[in-house]
Amino acid sequence: MNANELTKLWASIEEVINAPTKKEAKPLVSRLKFQASQIKANINDPYFRNKLDEVIIYAEEASGRVMNKIEAESYVKQSWYTFESGVKTHNKNEETNNLP
Repeated sequence: MNANELTKLWASIEEVINAPTKKEAKPLVSRLKFQASQIKANINDPYFRNKLDEVIIYAEEASGRVMNKIEAESYVKQSWYTFESGVKTHNKNEETNNLP
């Protein structure tokens, strides 16, 4: 997973979070889940696959008009940070292993 894919995935997550209603978030969540399923196919570590699922769950919960929106968004960001850091570390390790 490269930086461009991470950027696109985060943009989709933000769309879900910023959806004005849960109803409007539904198709965005469906698209996000599809996008995530393609990405998870390339992630070998179950912990990070689960972290991505967690990000999606929290994003869906944060969508629309919810109480404690800031707190809900912070859960998304915390899980995202863990996922993104793990993916970036994994990518760096693979690059190092592939050096001649």
